[in-house]
Amino acid sequence: MSINIRTRGSLKGGVAEIKSLIRHPMESGARMDQSTGKPFPMKVIQTVTVAVNGTKVVDAQWSANISTNPYMHVNIAAKAGDTVKIDVVDNTGETGSETLTLK
Repeated sequence: MSINIRTRGSLKGGVAEIKSLIRHPMESGARMDQSTGKPFPMKVIQTVTVAVNGTKVVDAQWSANISTNPYMHVNIAAKAGDTVKIDVVDNTGETGSETLTLK
């Protein structure tokens, strides 16, 4: 199962505004399951990368302190026709990717 990413981008004056909603539980491992008394297993996004035409422009390292279904907003230098790719990887090895072409 892959991580679902919904992304939108707009371009104005050489700057692309990229907005992404990443569907992920972001479970820290500290919260207890009331029915079993055991903690929910840790499941957090560890890396988020944003690349423009294959060149990495954002390399973020996330931790358990990020909310469920995180929202990410970045502004990057780009032009019409550029391809923006967002990749995420969590601590269990699950991945997600989304690509968009700027107009």
